Amino acid sequence: MPLTEIEFELSPRQFEMMGYPQLRQGQPLDLQLETSELLPEPGADAWFTVRREPLSPQLIQVGRGLYAFAGQIAQADIVKAEGIETAALIVQCGVAPVRLICGPQADGTLPYGTWETRYAVGTGRLYGVVEEDFTVGVGERIGVTIWSFQRLILTPGDVAFGQWHESIELPPTPYPYDRVLVTARIHRGRM
Repeated sequence: MPLTEIEFELSPRQFEMMGYPQLRQGQPLDLQLETSELLPEPGADAWFTVRREPLSPQLIQVGRGLYAFAGQIAQADIVKAEGIETAALIVQCGVAPVRLICGPQADGTLPYGTWETRYAVGTGRLYGVVEEDFTVGVGERIGVTIWSFQRLILTPGDVAFGQWHESIELPPTPYPYDRVLVTARIHRGRM
């Protein structure tokens, strides 16, 4: 069954860059899905590996905002600074393109084959990037419609500290400590 909903984290920094708009159920958004930093180590919480052999495109939710992904690398932006290689890759994961933020191996290099036409697989937390700071040279945006919000209250002293709160809107105020997960439906044109 194809994925029609996606859950991603809206970071406090991203919400600030958006100007703290009031977001609510039914509102469309145009965004880039991006992973947390991935390491080329299968034992890491967020990891990736590249392969020459084809992989079926997949994006499967395995936890709150956490996904297993597989697909072909469509774009690659590899940066080498002070002897350390990092990359931003666009991987076609079937229902949505995902930008992978990739860290180096222990020797400071990326795994061999980290380029276009190869395939990537791994796990990572998804973030929704609505407002770009243009520090990454690759990207592909998708359209979604907001369905709901889950907010983990982490504000010190709040009586609901450590609890998840579900709502159909997100107030236009900063949340420097709380984590916000957005559930959205991918626009049909992407499927």
